[in-house]
Amino acid sequence: MKKVYLAGPEVFLPNSIEIFFEYKKICKEFGLEAFSPFDGVVTKETGLERAEKIFNENYKLIDKVDILIANCNRFRGALVDDGTSFEIGYAFAKNKKIFGYINEIKTLPQIVEESIPTKKHSSGYRIDNQGFLLNEDFGNSINLMLEFAIKESGGKLIKGNLKEVLKII
Repeated sequence: MKKVYLAGPEVFLPNSIEIFFEYKKICKEFGLEAFSPFDGVVTKETGLERAEKIFNENYKLIDKVDILIANCNRFRGALVDDGTSFEIGYAFAKNKKIFGYINEIKTLPQIVEESIPTKKHSSGYRIDNQGFLLNEDFGNSINLMLEFAIKESGGKLIKGNLKEVLKII
């Protein structure tokens, strides 16, 4: 049975344990053993010690799976959750196959413009409210490093949800 790691910002939802329990059931229906960020052993550490323990446990979980499946939807703004982004990069570096899913396929500049204030710059590009150019208009829907890590791993970024990814694995 192939093993998968489920990455995504669902860890920050109040009912995250239940959500990942349901995701694991769905994966099992597709013949996959699934692991979530909650499957690491975290004891009574607090503060930065706890954070470091979670980090260590999560990358060890990625080490033991065949595939990483990432929820690449916007999180707290225009972009993919930082932790999920790291997990994609780590999985790529470890030669894991990676799949991602998003609710809608739009270009990154469209997504940014919908998420945060932008204005026209003298360069012809739009700039965000921090002064950064929106010149990454290559047709990708998430940061190009993430999108091409997924593609180059042999996986795919799709419009859909976890079930839609499981259908193509």
